[in-house]
Amino acid sequence: MQKFTASVLINRSQQNVFDFLSNAANYQQWMPLLQSGEWASAGEPGVGSTFRGIMKMAGKETVLETEITRWDPPNCLSMKFLKAQFPIGSMEYVYKLESENGGTRVTLDGEYEMVAMMRFAAGLMGKMAAKSNGNELKTLKRLLEVG
Repeated sequence: MQKFTASVLINRSQQNVFDFLSNAANYQQWMPLLQSGEWASAGEPGVGSTFRGIMKMAGKETVLETEITRWDPPNCLSMKFLKAQFPIGSMEYVYKLESENGGTRVTLDGEYEMVAMMRFAAGLMGKMAAKSNGNELKTLKRLLEVG
């Protein structure tokens, strides 16, 4: 398994950040590759809830399906990708929220595994994922601090 981390300090309360971060209706605002998406399971989101969306990467639309594996408002949200896209074999994201200097530190810890024939590119993939997800967190910060 390979890992990457991205982090940002947002000048909002933990609860405010968690509420925005965990609301599927907000995902397209801070995830630029996501074209559409919604909770696929009924009821309030929590452990076991599933999300389904459409992402556009390299001009191609792909289905994104995730399952919530940890739901601890306002401290942590974790999701496992149910159908990872080639060259990723498996992936899980853990968003940790902690109070810091009157705001909230959001840290994303990602863990992924490349398919066997692509494992040689795992280090490069981690750098790209950290940069891309770091940019998403910066967008999240901008949205929450302006709103």
